[in-house]
Amino acid sequence: MPVGDQMARTAVGREVGGLALSCVQVDNPMAVLRAAHWRNALAKVGLAVPFWAVHDIGMLATQDGGGAPIGLRQAADGTPLSPPSRAAAEAWLDTVREIADSEIMEKSRGWRLTDELISVLLLKILGPIYERHLGPGRRPVGVVLPLDPEVYREVDGQLVKLFGAHDRAADLRFLSHLAEERLRLITSVEQIDLDTLRLLGMFGAEASAASALGMLDLLNVFASPEANDVVNFSLDLLPSVLETKRASGQQTFSVDGYAGLARRGTLDSLMLSELAFDEDLFDQRFMENEVFYYAREKQHEEDRRLHYIVCDATASMRGQRSVFARGLALTLIKKLSLRGEDVHFRFFDSRLYEVQHARSRRRSQEPGINVPYVLCFKGEHGRNYVKVFGLLANDLARLAKRERRTPILYILTHAECHVPLDTIERLRSIARLYGVFMLPSQGELDLEYLPRLHTVQVVDEASLKQRDARARRAMDIIDDAAGEERQSLLPAERRKRDSLLPGDSEAAE
Repeated sequence: MPVGDQMARTAVGREVGGLALSCVQVDNPMAVLRAAHWRNALAKVGLAVPFWAVHDIGMLATQDGGGAPIGLRQAADGTPLSPPSRAAAEAWLDTVREIADSEIMEKSRGWRLTDELISVLLLKILGPIYERHLGPGRRPVGVVLPLDPEVYREVDGQLVKLFGAHDRAADLRFLSHLAEERLRLITSVEQIDLDTLRLLGMFGAEASAASALGMLDLLNVFASPEANDVVNFSLDLLPSVLETKRASGQQTFSVDGYAGLARRGTLDSLMLSELAFDEDLFDQRFMENEVFYYAREKQHEEDRRLHYIVCDATASMRGQRSVFARGLALTLIKKLSLRGEDVHFRFFDSRLYEVQHARSRRRSQEPGINVPYVLCFKGEHGRNYVKVFGLLANDLARLAKRERRTPILYILTHAECHVPLDTIERLRSIARLYGVFMLPSQGELDLEYLPRLHTVQVVDEASLKQRDARARRAMDIIDDAAGEERQSLLPAERRKRDSLLPGDSEAAE
């Protein structure tokens, strides 16, 4: 065996053997494998927290560890521990039991958080404690634990041997440190914002942190007061859209249940009553497509629309306007994604930033919307609406040509967003324009291009300041922008409606 592989096996054995100090006794090897995944995620950001500590705190936040017995392992009784270390182990046991009863752990188990989100929780809980323990100087390099369930099968019987085969001075020092910092550790658990955790759990994989930078972005969400305001507003809106369902249609191949009757289909879906006709009459009906078939449910591919949301991130949008715009954007993205529609999102100030494509089942390989990015983004490049909307028109033209669909452009901005009229005319020739304008404390909306927008929504100061009014105004906009009545229009009626200006629509009515 090469020396490098032998050293790696030794390091892995040292980490796995440390589980003798863990208190949450889970027999499922897949649960231990999840803990190894959390430990590897922490090692990516330079915090090689001992495996046994990651295992215990992480298991308390999962269904696997929720009903598991908490106590010192039998392997710990067979390990030679000094009286101070034994007392520290008892203190760790008491700490784990108290954390297990905390509200944050109870909610986490019920919300079934992703592994990436649990890794961020561990980083927030154990990271400061471990940094304080290490003090100034170089950080140890964490070994990558294997993600193979066979490695952790029947690991309890090997813990005594693995624990005694390696130097445990570092583990015991950290155990003593946890006993000394018990109150600080419990406080760090209680300080986690439940609303932020709930929102990130609602978005699931879309709020994941697969990379080290993603973990740091998620960690920043928990520490940002501005992000917390957006979270609270989003939670006022999201529960009302989580019941959104995709539009259904009919198809002929055998997937899902029956939805109705159709004139076209396959022989295996032919209505049996059709066979009661005389042979000659049946042949005639069959040739003239007059026989009935059972039709099955299917999503209408032709009804899937292309949505493009741009959010103003200039200095004029800070405060309540930024909270409203981002909360509205997140809720609209979630609603449209649940309906299986394609959504693009990006920020702008004096430049256009990276585009985010919301995840859908049809394109599950794509990364999806980066929720921490939306919550914590800060624009610091002034404003240049002429340049931004010119570039936006170019991007939309390429997108519409590639997708062969007419995009719906949502512009979330304020009352001083001045765009040249010729640029708006170009955008109008490419996409349907939906403007949402947030007014200042004093002033009114007076932009020359407003009549050229297909839809204009105005949010005044009163709606921004009062929580209930703000939520109602946002839901009115969401219902209008993504309402079912828009899909109920026939294609000819939709084209006729889309071709009218706001003034023309009123005249038509």
